[in-house]
Amino acid sequence: MQHQTTQALVEYWNAIRGDRPAPRRSEIEPRDIKRLLPYVFILERQDHWSFRFRLAGTGLCNAYGTEFRRQNMLGLWQDECHTNMTHLLNDVTGSAAAGVLEYTAETGEGRQVSFEMVLLPLAQDNGALTRIIGAAVPLENPAWLGDQMLTRQWIDRIQLIDPDQMPKSAAAALAPRIARQAPPRIHAGIPSLAARRQRLSGERPYLRLIKSEVPNTGTATGKVFES
Repeated sequence: MQHQTTQALVEYWNAIRGDRPAPRRSEIEPRDIKRLLPYVFILERQDHWSFRFRLAGTGLCNAYGTEFRRQNMLGLWQDECHTNMTHLLNDVTGSAAAGVLEYTAETGEGRQVSFEMVLLPLAQDNGALTRIIGAAVPLENPAWLGDQMLTRQWIDRIQLIDPDQMPKSAAAALAPRIARQAPPRIHAGIPSLAARRQRLSGERPYLRLIKSEVPNTGTATGKVFES
């Protein structure tokens, strides 16, 4: 990993998970990573072909010139890249591995910018791996970024990392271990991880709210981190 934001998110995720394959989603504290939040997102796995954004940081949305709410992450990729991302996302939730990729995004006018993305599994309280926390950060900051919509992108490098070199296992086998083991009592020093990255000019460290419908009521709600 090249960018301090992706490095800091991986270190935070590692500290929270301890000896478990993945931390629980409920253990993630936004205030601990507040300086990373503009480029952080959470995906929900609905099936093999659908990983929808539950939330996305304002910095990421502004860089692309679009909202990501309810979008399928796989809808951002085409052809072979779509196939590779499908395998990667399912490996992250299926075997509690970490995904890292570098990719290039392009505007309709042909302007290009490189990004680094990290994908890390999160578990439900019952241990099921149905969420991914990630970050996507531009590796350069061209003056035009945010003024023009990024309309297509392709993968330059992709890697699946096993943090502990543990054998790949089915998600069903990992779930009891995640649910059974208590989280580590390690929080000292974690806020300093986020402080490594300088805040960009005009950047606000918060996540964009995503509205969802409450079943059977039709009532709209807005939450930053949802179960």
